[in-house]
Amino acid sequence: MEITSGSKDDFRLLTLTGQFWQREDMEALEQYVSVCITAHRPWVILDIEGLTFVNSQALGMFVKLHARCSGAGGKLILFQPRSSVREVIEIAELPQFIALADTAEELDAQMESRGSGGTRSR
Repeated sequence: MEITSGSKDDFRLLTLTGQFWQREDMEALEQYVSVCITAHRPWVILDIEGLTFVNSQALGMFVKLHARCSGAGGKLILFQPRSSVREVIEIAELPQFIALADTAEELDAQMESRGSGGTRSR
């Protein structure tokens, strides 16, 4: 998996591309988020449009990162999951507590709402 880093307003934007299932990728993503939290920028957008596969361990990492961001007073937003990845995320019921946005407008609304919980139900 490839991770690229950028920013959008006060949020750190991490773009994930490829398959998310290897331990090294999870450790790398956790390190990126740890740097954000250490820098007092616990607001993170994971652009996952480029992910083609996630496994249960990857879902667990999303939950862990959500908890870390929330615990630091921030927020984690999952942005633009493709349909195959979205299906896995929804089966695991992550949108009940992790913010999810499909469009730029939804992302902007989630960014304005600094609360940590998910708000989408489908």
